Amino acid sequence: MLSYAELYRKGMERIEQAGAEHLLDLGAETRSQNRMNREFMESLAFEMRFLGSHYASAKTTLLGREVAHPIQLAALCPGRLLNAISGYWEEPYMESFAEGLKDAGSWFWAGRVAETELQRFIRIGVPVVRIVKPAYSEGWDETDMIIRQLKEAEDRGCIAVGMDIDVFFGEKSGDEPPERYSLGPQTMDQMHRYVEATQLPFIVKGVLSVHDALKSKEIGAKAVVVSHHGGECIDYALPILRILPHIRKAVPDMTIFAETGFQRGTDILKALALGADGVCLLTILMIAYAGYGRQGVTDMVRVLADELERNMAICGCRSIGELDSSIVWHPYPDSTKGE
Repeated sequence: MLSYAELYRKGMERIEQAGAEHLLDLGAETRSQNRMNREFMESLAFEMRFLGSHYASAKTTLLGREVAHPIQLAALCPGRLLNAISGYWEEPYMESFAEGLKDAGSWFWAGRVAETELQRFIRIGVPVVRIVKPAYSEGWDETDMIIRQLKEAEDRGCIAVGMDIDVFFGEKSGDEPPERYSLGPQTMDQMHRYVEATQLPFIVKGVLSVHDALKSKEIGAKAVVVSHHGGECIDYALPILRILPHIRKAVPDMTIFAETGFQRGTDILKALALGADGVCLLTILMIAYAGYGRQGVTDMVRVLADELERNMAICGCRSIGELDSSIVWHPYPDSTKGE
């Protein structure tokens, strides 16, 4: 298995050769949110608990399914960075990404992809989560079309479905005009219909407030992804780990995934200790993929899972179920929110 340093170094070399390093941070306007997110994540510290500790296992259950670890892929679809590095690998490159995740015991979260592509991922044998976009056309009701996509995903064998709500008003990079793709806001009635349209667990992706977490529960969603779309949603968005404990408290019975900015096993451990059930990664897996293709994806997930288990043990936690916020120290307690 390649080391983190080897995976990162080779991947960054190829991304730089492709002239694509600027695509690693596409935050809106000032790009403040990714910087703020990382700074807050790095401000959190662990206490160590060696006496009475033992080797740890990251095995857990997500949406009723047993998994070897809680490390997931953030929803993937063809985009500028993936297209820039795909030339190093034979097509169909997204399938090799899926194969790497299967080898690592993770799931493939699919974003905007064709139904035929979706079926190819499923045939590989990797569990597939389908995240649909909030289609919107002025003067036209796209509800039935979205429902067809959800039903199609269920019929083809996906294990869960969901929607990106953080792209209701488009994605934005710097001072570029927002990329809308004919997207737009969905009403609560529409969202409820989407949840009711499938027997699969429904995931609301892009939740960054207790407000949206409670609304997600209200419509019957089984899970939320705490995320601000990699910084492409709004400037000065709350750091993921800042809001996460409040969302956990508000919806204790929902499955919560955390996404955006996670790079190492310690980052993942912080999220799990603060209330996440699973953690979704994309940029660091894209870097590993750029360097070593399918094997890079597999090895990066395995490296991070090994880091997670070692750090769990150091903090005195033998299992995911033993993790809680007491192992994490905040430098700046939030007295107004009860932290």
